[in-house]
Amino acid sequence: MPQDADRRRSSAAPAQGVCLLFLATIVALGGALLAGFVVSYTLLKDSPAQTPGLLREIYGILAAGLLVLAGQAALVFVLLVRPLRQTALRAEQLTQALEQYSHRDLLTVALNRTAFDEMVVRELEALRRYSVVFCGIMLDAEGFRQVNERLGYETGDHVLADLAQLLKSHMRKADYLFRWRSGKFMILATGIEAGQARIFAAKLRDLVAQHTFRQGVSLTAGLGVAQAQPDDSPETFVARVKAALALAREQRSGGVDGADAPA
Repeated sequence: MPQDADRRRSSAAPAQGVCLLFLATIVALGGALLAGFVVSYTLLKDSPAQTPGLLREIYGILAAGLLVLAGQAALVFVLLVRPLRQTALRAEQLTQALEQYSHRDLLTVALNRTAFDEMVVRELEALRRYSVVFCGIMLDAEGFRQVNERLGYETGDHVLADLAQLLKSHMRKADYLFRWRSGKFMILATGIEAGQARIFAAKLRDLVAQHTFRQGVSLTAGLGVAQAQPDDSPETFVARVKAALALAREQRSGGVDGADAPA
């Protein structure tokens, strides 16, 4: 969803900062060792008679410096870098879990209204800027209230969850399924115009009618289709999809209707 990347970058920032500080310290110590080597080399050139003793001292200094660097690297990694990396990874996992929770309907695992409100703004902007067409398809599971009354709300919940899975299994990867309310779902079908969307919706209608849900429950579905227009706001777009669904109900076709052109 929007802003995921920013959140992940911000959660990883502390670990990255410590790593950079550690690398800068290593470079500084390495520079100090190199400077000591240059000074020692200069002394050797100026005092060749003292070469054996100076060489032992240089080797000793270099060995001690390398041990200090290795010890510091191990200490920083164990005490700072690894815990911070683990913390950043955990924070990213929690952020993703929170994002999943806040944008998903817990019953059907479909996207929820919050996700729709964000996504439709993005899709309308893509339509205005790049002419990327998309349609809204609202599906109403007719007879769902009777399922609750006759078999209980637990069975009704199972039927809704099964319906959502049925719809998702026959949608394209480019499409998005949203739980609207009660037995209603909204589909954002990207990259297709109203005529293609109505064909797609008719297939979904037939699919629902032919499917047997838990405890032998059968449902029919009414669907309304509307193509988004460049001058649409999220509210006007949703209103046109709802109007298409209402028209389908009035005609009592149990079928598909479009706000742009009756099917």
